[in-house]
Amino acid sequence: MPRNLAEGETQMNFRIPEEKKIAFLKKAKASGTSASRLLLEFIDGYLGISSSSDDEIDNIKKKVAELEEFKERAEKILGELAA
Repeated sequence: MPRNLAEGETQMNFRIPEEKKIAFLKKAKASGTSASRLLLEFIDGYLGISSSSDDEIDNIKKKVAELEEFKERAEKILGELAA
């Protein structure tokens, strides 16, 4: 049995020119991620499955919107106090 596979996981093997593999691995590492993570994100996107990174981005966008709303309220209050 392959090592480091979680229950319900399997492996895929495919052929790729060596220079593309090396370039892909280097670029993934330089981006602070792994080749596996990039391929899984591609597959999720291709299948129309929301990835956890999509959820994280949505949460960040929501928090930014809340902060912008808070900033506007704070600026309004400060403007009223200064008047």
